[in-house]
Amino acid sequence: MDINDNNRSDLPVIVIDKNYNIVDTNKRAEEVYGNIKGNKCYKIMNYYSSPCFKETSYVCPINVVKQSGNSQYTGLYSFGRVKSKYVLVTVEKKGDLYVQKHRILSEDKLDIPDFKKILDFLTEGIVVLNEEGKIRFLNRQFVSIFSINGEPDQFIDRDMSFLTENMPKEIRDIFNKSESIKADKEYPIHYNNSYLIIKKITLDNKYTLWSFFERKETDLSDEIFRVLLETTPVGIFLQCGGRFMYVNPTFASILETFPGNLIGSSIYNFVHPEDKEKVEEVVKKREEGRKSTEKYVIRIKTEKNNIKWVEITSEAIFFKGENCGIGSVVDVTERKRLEENLRRLATVDQLTGIYNRYSFEKFLEKEIERAERYGENFALIMFDIDNFKQINDIYGHQVGDKVLKEVVDVVKNHIRKSDIFARWGGEEFMILVPIKDKSDAYKIAEKIRKKIEKFNFDKVGRLTVSLGISFYKNGDSMKSIIRRADTALYEAKKTGKNRTVVAD
Repeated sequence: MDINDNNRSDLPVIVIDKNYNIVDTNKRAEEVYGNIKGNKCYKIMNYYSSPCFKETSYVCPINVVKQSGNSQYTGLYSFGRVKSKYVLVTVEKKGDLYVQKHRILSEDKLDIPDFKKILDFLTEGIVVLNEEGKIRFLNRQFVSIFSINGEPDQFIDRDMSFLTENMPKEIRDIFNKSESIKADKEYPIHYNNSYLIIKKITLDNKYTLWSFFERKETDLSDEIFRVLLETTPVGIFLQCGGRFMYVNPTFASILETFPGNLIGSSIYNFVHPEDKEKVEEVVKKREEGRKSTEKYVIRIKTEKNNIKWVEITSEAIFFKGENCGIGSVVDVTERKRLEENLRRLATVDQLTGIYNRYSFEKFLEKEIERAERYGENFALIMFDIDNFKQINDIYGHQVGDKVLKEVVDVVKNHIRKSDIFARWGGEEFMILVPIKDKSDAYKIAEKIRKKIEKFNFDKVGRLTVSLGISFYKNGDSMKSIIRRADTALYEAKKTGKNRTVVAD
């Protein structure tokens, strides 16, 4: 590059390479800054030991061009080297080099007309709001990015809501949730076939400046990446410090909202309270920069207050100088529903809704293990409905099924929460009863018998049941304790029915 072309310029011109080395300057730059060739630009301009964007929230113009894919960028700066003055910097990419032109503003402080002119120079879309949310400044680039009809001046002193009415919902939501947006953080969002880098800055604790920088898609790989993020059926998110920095449309749709409504929001706003601890554990790992793939299933609460199950796979990522987390999200609500249905089919009696024989055997196995290990006592109450075959023969199986349901309802209302109630088969039922004293089981059995005897069953009238009780003995197997209960039940039937017999 021939620097002599720039020597004719009245503006300081500085040529910088991709590693932030100043490789050349024009005469005007030498007059203003002295001999700065061979130095790092960030050391010369701001006395930093590393690139500006790594040390502060400073927007490095070279870094913006690098990341955006644009060939040029203009921004307003205040450099440590030229204190009390503003510098309007235009940077242009020339091959592997970056040519900066500096316009040092003559006034230490800008009046309103000067400020408005500068705003219109910038590549970023800028809007400045006062404490009441009214527009104080608006530049042409902002109007251009969002295709807003009218001149910027016609919006001055109007509420921001007047402007957002004509803006896309994903951007409107950003302003609606402005309190969630952290100052000096960059938030990327897809918009109009490009990325918008959004940033909020607080000025003198009085004004809020919003910056919207449009990243053009100039590289094919970038375009493919963008399309994949936009169209993938998998939700994608980036979170830093427990707040969403980026979400794709699919993830927003899982949460039944729009991307702009999520940017800057706390991720915990959408996590089910019972799953918050798990998410906090993962976020802590991310903040510590621990590299690990985390895969877990949690419940989320959507914007419409619906509960969904999602499977999240996340990894650690270093983003904008912070340890963050990036992850994929798949809605598995339907899968969980199917799993629950299958579980119910496997464990619950479909007619009565209580446990089935398979489930009861599993509970009994565990209770025997507990009894052997801890010396805890329990009993089995086995009962069936007297003369049930006659009910089916006389009234039909539909009435018989209803009788079974009614028996279950009566029993459920008169056993304890700790008791395990199951349909053993046909008209036979089992109750596993943890006890301290053997008389406890007999009292429960007798209460059940008397309640059923007094109940008026629909279309059938009064019924009775016979019950057998067996108690756990050291060395008992599942088979032996069930056999004793069955023998006691048989004895109750044989000796007149409607009675409770305790096994030896």
